[in-house]
Amino acid sequence: MKDLYTFDVSREAALETYSNVQTIYAALFDALKLPIMVAQASSGDMGGDLSHEYHLPTPVGEDTIIACNSCAYAANAEVAQSRPRLVCDEARSGDKITAASAGREKLGVWRGISKDRLTLVNVWFPERIQCGSNMTEPRQGLVSIPAIQSIVPDLDTSIDNALQLWADAATATVVEGQGGSRQLKLVNLVDVRLESVQDIFVQHENMVWPLSQPGERKPQLNFLTVTQSAIGEGLNLLAARTGDACPCCKDGVLTLKRALEVGHTFHLGSRYSEPLGASITLPIAAKKGEGEGGIAEETKPMQMGCHGIGVSRLIGAVVEHLADDKGLQWPRAIAPYEVVLVPTTQLTEEGERVYDELALFQTKSESIDVVLDDRRVPFGWKMRDADLVGYPVVVVIGRAWKEAGRCELQCRRLGVKETVALDDIRDRILELLRQL
Repeated sequence: MKDLYTFDVSREAALETYSNVQTIYAALFDALKLPIMVAQASSGDMGGDLSHEYHLPTPVGEDTIIACNSCAYAANAEVAQSRPRLVCDEARSGDKITAASAGREKLGVWRGISKDRLTLVNVWFPERIQCGSNMTEPRQGLVSIPAIQSIVPDLDTSIDNALQLWADAATATVVEGQGGSRQLKLVNLVDVRLESVQDIFVQHENMVWPLSQPGERKPQLNFLTVTQSAIGEGLNLLAARTGDACPCCKDGVLTLKRALEVGHTFHLGSRYSEPLGASITLPIAAKKGEGEGGIAEETKPMQMGCHGIGVSRLIGAVVEHLADDKGLQWPRAIAPYEVVLVPTTQLTEEGERVYDELALFQTKSESIDVVLDDRRVPFGWKMRDADLVGYPVVVVIGRAWKEAGRCELQCRRLGVKETVALDDIRDRILELLRQL
């Protein structure tokens, strides 16, 4: 693992450092010629409020990335967002389910609970979205945890049986009596695709009190229905999926991709520096009345960043992305050698001549890292080894040399197989390597 820890004097400086690290990572991945996707990510247990993952799309990846087919938006499935399609292009009737048309069977609910077990969270959404004559697949259970946590920060995401835990707390509250510190709370979060929500709740009492039985005594509770965010927008509480509209551009459509994570960047802020007392004293302008031209000081926690690339994962990603049925195909930047010379058994001395031309007379502007395979083994054996090892360029000294003093250049990745005169071989190899 390649780790980098950064320390800055302010959030602004830390974010600039974060951007610089991203730029360096992009240059590294470009040098490897890997189609790395930069995805928004959750900081998780690391803390902080900004992080990105770096993924190579591959069917054998263990992560799920959601990306737009039109713009650069990409995010880990845990934090990905989509833009609700509120108007049907065919019928122009919208995809909202109204109180008049919604039966109980069309409503999906996801339940969560707070860490103190006193707040039950109901997330209401349409199980299916009607659009003209078509009905989308069920979305039961596919909620966006980050969207819910933005409204209920104390949500316990590790719990599956939220309703039962809250029922136990409700029973205890009834036994102990009303009031006191154990005040129950029920929060209904209503997805933007549902409208006339109050009418729907009136129709279905169990949305308000999901544990009611005939004659059951209900504890006193605080009841809250949330239909809009703090800035007045409808709540988009469903997790993004293939076919959803991109949240960042007008025409983009989201697609789920399997991917292999090869790196991560975190802006940690003062998550660790503040509790550990890792601070820095900075001069500040003197406040009015403290003496003209005076210098004052203030102590602030360092702003931290944590960044890393999984080196072994990166090697595996290169192999997964570039290997074919013949063997490896290393990018130029990390190939053991850029060029291998493979002479036939009778042309070993000629191979040494070509080696001298490429290796001994290097220019200052650009050099070639070359190796000569002069083993006393059959020519076919050496060619198979060259393919297995994955040298970017293979130079064969064989039949073409005997016939016309020319070398055969092979590059599997670029589909090149041609003969080149010795005087032109350096320039042609460099031309190929620049593409690798």
